[in-house]
Amino acid sequence: MLMITGCTHRNYLEQDELKKEDVIDIEEEKVLLIDDSEEEFSYLSDLSEEELKSYELFTREYDTNYLKGFSPEKTILIYIHSAVIDDIEAIYSLAYLDGELPGYDSFKEKYYENLNISNLEIALDFRYYDSIKIKQENSNGLLVELMVSYGSFTATTLMGLKKENETWKIEVPDLLQN
Repeated sequence: MLMITGCTHRNYLEQDELKKEDVIDIEEEKVLLIDDSEEEFSYLSDLSEEELKSYELFTREYDTNYLKGFSPEKTILIYIHSAVIDDIEAIYSLAYLDGELPGYDSFKEKYYENLNISNLEIALDFRYYDSIKIKQENSNGLLVELMVSYGSFTATTLMGLKKENETWKIEVPDLLQN
């Protein structure tokens, strides 16, 4: 006895649709697992609880005395975080320009004309930085190196710092001067 069965085009479509739905469900579950497992990145994640409290006090009054004792590296991380959240008052408080910053309104205008984009590019490019360390130190200040690797590509940036009133401040380029 010979039995012949056949599948219609409709049967194949239903099976294909079912497979696509299963694949979509599996992919959605993977995305949810990835989303749940990843922490939101913050340049402040390396700060201790005590340092975070000092940072919060700093952002209430923009008084750098709250940042006394912060390492140059942590000061850079606060500066970059301030650029990310567009906290221009924090950036102004952390900026060093040969000891003489322009007035706040003038600084703000020049910052948005000249530095905002480059600071945001640094924040984006070095988001998952691999290391931050003092590269060079002398009597005039120091250079901090921020490094990130993307596969075989490595990028670094150097930021100069000076100490003013026992607090590290980031040297801003001459383009902010009058």
